[in-house]
Amino acid sequence: MMAKGQGRVGWVAVLAFVLALPWSIAGAGLLPPFLVLLAIIAFPVDPRFWRPRAVSMSLVFAGLFLAWVGISFLWSPYDNPEQLPKTLIGIPLYVLLVLRIGGLRGRWQVRTEASIIFLVIALGLFLLAESLTGGAMTRAYKVAVEGYDGLPEAHVMNYVNRGLGHATVPLLLLAGPAALIAYRAGGLVVGVAVMLLTAVAAISFGTEVNAVAFVSGGIAAVVTAFWPRRMIAGLFGLVAGGVMTVPVVLPGLIAAIPPALRDFLPLSWVWRLEIWTYVNELIREKPLFGYGLDASRPLNGEMELAGLQIERLPLHPHNASLQVWLETGLIGAVLLSCALIFLGGRIASAPRLSRDQAVAAAWVLVTYVCLVLFSYGAWQEWHQAAAALAATAVLFLGARKPAR
Repeated sequence: MMAKGQGRVGWVAVLAFVLALPWSIAGAGLLPPFLVLLAIIAFPVDPRFWRPRAVSMSLVFAGLFLAWVGISFLWSPYDNPEQLPKTLIGIPLYVLLVLRIGGLRGRWQVRTEASIIFLVIALGLFLLAESLTGGAMTRAYKVAVEGYDGLPEAHVMNYVNRGLGHATVPLLLLAGPAALIAYRAGGLVVGVAVMLLTAVAAISFGTEVNAVAFVSGGIAAVVTAFWPRRMIAGLFGLVAGGVMTVPVVLPGLIAAIPPALRDFLPLSWVWRLEIWTYVNELIREKPLFGYGLDASRPLNGEMELAGLQIERLPLHPHNASLQVWLETGLIGAVLLSCALIFLGGRIASAPRLSRDQAVAAAWVLVTYVCLVLFSYGAWQEWHQAAAALAATAVLFLGARKPAR
């Protein structure tokens, strides 16, 4: 017999993962509003949901961090407030959706797990086809529908690869949990297929950060299999420490890169080093409060690199820790770090934490951190929505054999 309210949430869960396929193929841009709508549909009507057994300090500090992000817009030089509702309303709704779907049990859990496997296999096969054909389907769509036929071929392919690189992110984040769900159900071959498809997508489309995220997530997952609870606590502590120290440590690390190695790096990574150096200079000017939400946009400038005129700060610093410091200052960095530390401790000490769940959590955390540390903006809602789907999959892996 189904628990009360599981039918409505169950349908939301199945729709979330099945319909995430077309949104991911399209570059994941429509994934956030879709998940927000589903979160509203799944909104809890059971009063017990709002009466937790104990105060969650991770949620307290996360709420304070989001509040501070919103307050920081008051002194931001960027006067467009569109990011405020996306961050202050979107993120809590993603968390709500994760908790609601992750609480499914019985038949609806099985159906949702099947939907997760469907999503990663279908998305992986699509990206495999695009990798083998040079992005033929995406290119045809952009030329025929989006009107890119008037652009030079190199520019068209830049847009194609960027869209496919974004489409790879949901697959990357979900691959670890999905493979473990398949393995636990006896589908070893399916789990291996998921990881192989993800590996191909990660090294395709010229998006080096996806390959870095795949390798890093794999290493973290393997090590976590041996020391589940210690690794979870350690990984969250490491990320929190990185948030706090990156403005202090990063300039020295950049300065220590040998010229020969710097010349060997792709131009996009050399550009990142220049962006990070510039952002560190800005952080030193306003270290306590930062410049305010979305201040990265108007703080742009120009510089010359390899004979080309490029932007010094294109939209965001391509490093989430630096963006938190730049826009919310030391106060924002402290609040976020505290939220991460308490969240890591809560997960590591959870009595129903299983080895599989710990491995999946390590995969999602490290993969996501790599993506936002080396490429994407901290507030970009499309990858936040993808991370919410991955976190939901992690919740399904708990409690059969608790980790030591």
